[in-house]
Amino acid sequence: MKPAIHAVLALALASLQAALLSHVGGGAFTLCLPVVLLVHLALTAELVEGSVAAAAVGYVLDVAGGGTKGLLTSLAVATFLAVRVIRMAVEVRGWAPFAALSGLAAFGLTTGSLAISRSVSPVQLRPSWELLPRVALAALLTALVAPLLLWGLRRLDAALGEQASEFAP
Repeated sequence: MKPAIHAVLALALASLQAALLSHVGGGAFTLCLPVVLLVHLALTAELVEGSVAAAAVGYVLDVAGGGTKGLLTSLAVATFLAVRVIRMAVEVRGWAPFAALSGLAAFGLTTGSLAISRSVSPVQLRPSWELLPRVALAALLTALVAPLLLWGLRRLDAALGEQASEFAP
């Protein structure tokens, strides 16, 4: 059930993000709100269930982004697995570490997408590395919004009767 719920949440966050940014930023900046779901999954879900849910979130990112199908799905699962590795080395309890990890995940996913797109695109269509400051700004803004989303995800977990993981923030 968790993969379906996270797919719906990712779709809702991607829709909210698109609507909000078109009115507030006008395209000057962006966010990567569904990545917060990946971090939450990595900290609370079991491996198989979380991987399936991460693939569902990545598929929503693929569809919302309109790019190469499968790219963001693969990167979302890789991000989920990377955060699971990080959670073993670093204690991620509380709002600030969760926000920092969300920003790092947003930067990693977006930079990975940029790097892969550059490596497979024709020279004339390659995205430029000059996009990195914009990617860093998006990661920073995602990190700033992450505690609010964590609050909502905690409420949802409590409403669904989910058991708190030992790694949950």
